[in-house]
Amino acid sequence: MSGRFHRQHRAAAHRRAALGLAALVALATGGAAAAGDVAYVTSQEAETLSFVDLDAMKVEATIAIPGKPAGIAVSRDGRRAYVSQPEARQIAIVDTVSRKLVGEVDVGGGPLGIAVHPSGSPVYVADWYSHSLLLVDPEKRAVVGSFETGKSPSGVTVSTSGEVVVTADRDSNQISFFAAETGEVIARVTVGERPFGVSFSPDGDRVYAANVGSNSVSVVDARGHFVIRTVPVGSHPYDAVETMDKVFVTDQYGGTVTVFDPTSGERIDQLDCCDYPEGIAPGTDGAHVYVANWFANTLDKIDAASLDVVGSVDVPDGPRAFGEFVRAAPAAVGSAETTDTPGQ
Repeated sequence: MSGRFHRQHRAAAHRRAALGLAALVALATGGAAAAGDVAYVTSQEAETLSFVDLDAMKVEATIAIPGKPAGIAVSRDGRRAYVSQPEARQIAIVDTVSRKLVGEVDVGGGPLGIAVHPSGSPVYVADWYSHSLLLVDPEKRAVVGSFETGKSPSGVTVSTSGEVVVTADRDSNQISFFAAETGEVIARVTVGERPFGVSFSPDGDRVYAANVGSNSVSVVDARGHFVIRTVPVGSHPYDAVETMDKVFVTDQYGGTVTVFDPTSGERIDQLDCCDYPEGIAPGTDGAHVYVANWFANTLDKIDAASLDVVGSVDVPDGPRAFGEFVRAAPAAVGSAETTDTPGQ
């Protein structure tokens, strides 16, 4: 408990500094900001989904999502969010314009990681217990197929082209590459111990697997399907993303974000910024990275160039935000009426 106590106080100090800087920036710019990105943050303990305005770093709305929500995927147009509900054995479908829960799909097993095809369908759901990747049709609201993964799949990611789907098969110490259209196994690549989060590089050339059991990130050639290098990071890495020619890794137990060069694997920095960080995602322009802090109950904003924490916002208890949780705001959101519970 003492370690958590100190991390909470350290995180609070970072938030105060970040909020002070944000206030100075707002004064300098007159506080004006065009409509930009929204973060969709799953809070597992509170059983909620929060809608965070990332320009203002303000929670605009929070809705109830039962079943201990964890994974999050948002359609490319930003109009639908899909949330895994492991305890309920379902996925939730959320209309992001009206900010309402509009449906749930029974998937059985233990849904965790989730992603959505660039076309909007299918939704891919990693089923921890059946060792498979489920395909959900969001219009039919039904499971319409499955791909066989390794043991205990966790993270899921889809290539920008929509041609390839990758899963992190935690208890098989591998990642699986699938042809999205047919489900054909393209390759299974052995990585570090217990890979959890997985993501493509922006150019699609590499896949990053965060190995929670070996405190490393495997950098995998996405076309040749081999490990290019293994990069040591902080304790118990959860997920990794690339932006601005840097790879950012959330180190849960370390309370840090490790930053390394995607080409050489050399460490650039290790940011002592966070409190049990988990979900991480870049903004749509790549200029900032957003980190969900499980213990601190915050979403932090990191400048990807300077590596400074430049904003923070409180969110409900137990933010996980596992997946691609940042999208440009859907066009109609500013005029949509909502009766959702106000954000904190």
